[in-house]
Amino acid sequence: MILLRCVSEKGASFSTPQANRKNKELLRRTWSDEFDNLYELGSAIYCYIFDHNPNCKQLFPFISKYQGDEWKESKEFRSQALKFVQTLAQVVKNIYHMERTESFLYMDAMEFALEHRLSTMADLDEAQKKDAVTVWRTLALYTTVHMRNGFIDGLKGVNKFPPLV
Repeated sequence: MILLRCVSEKGASFSTPQANRKNKELLRRTWSDEFDNLYELGSAIYCYIFDHNPNCKQLFPFISKYQGDEWKESKEFRSQALKFVQTLAQVVKNIYHMERTESFLYMDAMEFALEHRLSTMADLDEAQKKDAVTVWRTLALYTTVHMRNGFIDGLKGVNKFPPLV
């Protein structure tokens, strides 16, 4: 697999895959679009996150409605578990035409929605609206950078935030 090195604004590097034919075939052979397999993978991802950092459950308020681990069988959790792997499924489906996946992965909706919402807020002047957009951009960047860093650390077998005991 050929990796393209990228460097973020803060100097952290990360890679994006440009797979050769052999590696693309390996991705296709090791992937399944069957519902049960997708749900099992998505569920395992979220269960790992929640097991290793239970505070992350706060990001999913529906979990608090359930006793113990009953949330694992809830329709809300099943839906959430499938969302991430369905994105991966689209990428694998288009592995021979990666340029088709860019539109699935390119997310500018937050920027658009935020600017629209801020433009309707009469209690903010133009300077405050501009500052708010900057602050929200910074928060979005912070979130995505740390999610990416966690992914990269996971590839290295590193967990900077071990499970709480």
